Amino acid sequence: MGPVRRTAAEVAEAAAGVLYLAGPFLLAVIALFVARRDNARVHLMAAALGFGLVALPEALAVAAEVLSPPAEPPPGCLPDPAPFRALPVVLAWVISPLTMILFAGVAGTRVRPDRGSVLRLVVALGVIALVVQAVRILPERLAAPPVADDGTPRYALLAGGYLETVDLDTGRIAHEYMPYLGRRMTQIKAVAATREPGEYVVSVTLRQGQDTWSPRGFVSRIHRLTVDADGQAKLGQALSGRLNGSVDRIVVSPEGRIAYSRQTEDRDHNRTTYVGVLGPNVEWRAAAHGFYWRDAQTLVLPDDIHFTGVTYPPKPELVKSWEGALDVRLPAPDPPTAAVLVRAPRDNGSHTLPHPLPDGRTLRVRQGSYEQPSELLLYDGDRKVATVLTLSCGEIVSMALERSGRHLLVGKDNENDSGAGNRPCGGKNHELLRVGLTPTGAGAFPHKVVWRGDTYLGGLTW
Repeated sequence: MGPVRRTAAEVAEAAAGVLYLAGPFLLAVIALFVARRDNARVHLMAAALGFGLVALPEALAVAAEVLSPPAEPPPGCLPDPAPFRALPVVLAWVISPLTMILFAGVAGTRVRPDRGSVLRLVVALGVIALVVQAVRILPERLAAPPVADDGTPRYALLAGGYLETVDLDTGRIAHEYMPYLGRRMTQIKAVAATREPGEYVVSVTLRQGQDTWSPRGFVSRIHRLTVDADGQAKLGQALSGRLNGSVDRIVVSPEGRIAYSRQTEDRDHNRTTYVGVLGPNVEWRAAAHGFYWRDAQTLVLPDDIHFTGVTYPPKPELVKSWEGALDVRLPAPDPPTAAVLVRAPRDNGSHTLPHPLPDGRTLRVRQGSYEQPSELLLYDGDRKVATVLTLSCGEIVSMALERSGRHLLVGKDNENDSGAGNRPCGGKNHELLRVGLTPTGAGAFPHKVVWRGDTYLGGLTW
């Protein structure tokens, strides 16, 4: 929270507390004043003051609640996601018994306020409402983007049903967020960073029907999302229409074009995956695990090179040196004539988490085992350039690149469960490592742990 909002919240809370305590005494003073000066004008003024004494502490308390940070939930629990709604609060004040009594007091004076007095009252209330709204909104508009001192994003985002923002400066969760659409709570299934600091794209999923675990029970939309300088997330405008099924992954090209994967299921439990792009909206039926943008027109699908119409290399044994891709400028017929092939490393596979760098090189993960450590490798085309990171235990499950391409976050599963495929690490179940992609003089790539916790890191972005 910014210092302006924090100060405003503290002042509002303190003033509300003083007025709550002083209210009965002040009402008694007003009553004595009316008893000594019994005329219609005094009665009218007393009613207005009494109404102010009743309404002002409530208004200040609500303002303090709106401006204050959310309460820290118990470990493992989400904060109450119910949003503040001004209309129900105002209606509760207007129809409360004490307010009705005050209105009755005004009527008992038999004084009909002139039109100018009513207009001044309405204008005053409007000005107060505008000031409160400005105090609430302006600090957000004027706040600096959520970046660290070195210019990198201060927060990493984890999506897994609800959204967590991780403060990389402190190594703590700054905010847990599950948005509402209308009156319904939603899930955030995927998140990707855009070119602007603090701006993201997320898939928001609603459950429908009785099938709560199958993609048949989901309807998804893609939305913008912002994160402020305090790590507070806020859902923005919808970028897509209704998408049946579950949108499980989103990637944004350097030019800002959004691609996504969507999974559906029919009544016989046969699942189908699609890859789509927005602006203009096009979809292809294809395997979509780990897909990424190679350039502004090419969307690479490491899991799927078996497109009809693709010309394969002359020797079948060289197929593993290629990846399937889509030219997104072409339409999506069946068979998909938009399919192409691009060069890839010989040891490429469906779980290598390919991640492109701005200079055209690619980061890939070589999965480990009890005998062989998991490695993060740097490739130029299909040629290995360097080993960026070697894990002594655990497994790399995700990566997120900082916009300049000089820094990387690596999501690590410490493989502490009984079904571990790699050597277990102990401690917390998951870790975030920050890796510098500029090697030192000795050729090493610096890295450090910036967060430890129990949240799975598969849905990571930076």
